[in-house]
Amino acid sequence: MEGELVQQQQQQERLNQAVQQQLNLEQVKTRAISLFKAISRILEDFDAYARTNTTPKWQDILGQYSMVNLELFNIVDDIKKVSKAFIVHPKNVNADNATILPVMLSTKLLPEMETEDTSKRDQLLQGMQNLPIPTQIDKLKARLDMIAAACEGAEKVLADTRKAYCFGTRQGPAIAPTLDKGQAAKIQEQENLLRAAVNIGEELRIPADQRRTTASLPMHLADAYPVNEGAQSFPDGSNNSKSLFLTPSLKYYGF
Repeated sequence: MEGELVQQQQQQERLNQAVQQQLNLEQVKTRAISLFKAISRILEDFDAYARTNTTPKWQDILGQYSMVNLELFNIVDDIKKVSKAFIVHPKNVNADNATILPVMLSTKLLPEMETEDTSKRDQLLQGMQNLPIPTQIDKLKARLDMIAAACEGAEKVLADTRKAYCFGTRQGPAIAPTLDKGQAAKIQEQENLLRAAVNIGEELRIPADQRRTTASLPMHLADAYPVNEGAQSFPDGSNNSKSLFLTPSLKYYGF
């Protein structure tokens, strides 16, 4: 009889299988064991360094720390996913919970957020409180499937719109409009002229199709500069490129 009572108590103390899956305890246990093994290996390495009186490489230490930090982050992330539904906050402060209470309260929702959450829950469960729990679960699943289908449709419309108007995608940069051969050749010619002018001072002239001839000078320059009837020529050689920047007044003084 006593053995049967002990077995019954052990069976009663075990969590429900659905609750275990919801808490994701198996994955948390696996990650905790992996973290324990990683820390044990690091301690063994440090012990070996101390016995051999050697200095470890900083890159190796940084890699081991990154591995431990990643394992710890994964465990905390797994626990956070289900902690909101099962956390219980104390109402009274005593000597036992005085040290941990600020940490627990830091994760508690604000009253406004709790009120909004309650109203959303009531709105979601409106008309289903009197139904059996399995029926409520089926209705909620159907509603979630409908919302997921609507989201997929919206994503498809957005993707088609981006593709139609060449906006690109979220994963990559926007697609730039292509240039025709004429524009590309003109841009390449201007780049070559600018590169030659900056590097060796050559090709400092305006292309023939972009030259403009002025019929007359402004009034304040008409007396100082005579108007040339013929078109002004620009030398192409690099030896004469210096004379392009000399004004008539500078040439008059022998420059």
